[in-house]
Amino acid sequence: AITVALVSLASNVTSESQLSAQANTLLAVRSTLSKLANSGAVWAGLPILSGWLVRRPRHAFAAGIVASLLALVVHYGVGQLFGMFDETVWAGNRMWFALALVMGGPLGLVGVVARGSGPSGLIARLIVPAGAVIEPFYRGIFRVPTILPWPERVASAAAGAILVVAGVVGAAMLIRRQRRQPGMQNGSDLRPTASEQTSSTEPPGRTAPPSPRRIRR
Repeated sequence: AITVALVSLASNVTSESQLSAQANTLLAVRSTLSKLANSGAVWAGLPILSGWLVRRPRHAFAAGIVASLLALVVHYGVGQLFGMFDETVWAGNRMWFALALVMGGPLGLVGVVARGSGPSGLIARLIVPAGAVIEPFYRGIFRVPTILPWPERVASAAAGAILVVAGVVGAAMLIRRQRRQPGMQNGSDLRPTASEQTSSTEPPGRTAPPSPRRIRR
């Protein structure tokens, strides 16, 4: 939670050269990183990861809320400490704190379900990749007004493309891994045991030759 909060905060730091349009390339790169670090997929994935690590439903529910609130407190608190925000930042962003209280717990439970190997586990694991794909279109990241400076337009398009590609690739990897698991289990059930392997390597049974008998006269 602290890492997400600090990375998100650091990505918002803007130098004077960026503000004066003397470092537009650097501004485009920083804006791209800022949009990724502040994306809904990242912040929603935080309580899901917390629940996945805790495992138990009750603890996961609480961990999702605590992780979300902790990230917000660190983000705005450190930003205010370094003069990036003023005292009104808490009231101005109370919506995010309310959202963390409401959604942090359920998302923590999603992390618990994501540990399962069945269809429900796969669906839970696909929530973050699916969110990464949907978010750019839902927020209209690809429809940036042309009146904005080119660094902002490039950053929006780049961040949107990265989210979509990351979501598609992540979902494909999860689905492929899910398909492999049943095959491996079925294959293991069909493997012969050690005794069967030993018996299968022996040549077909042969009858022992009759012992020679002495012919008595």
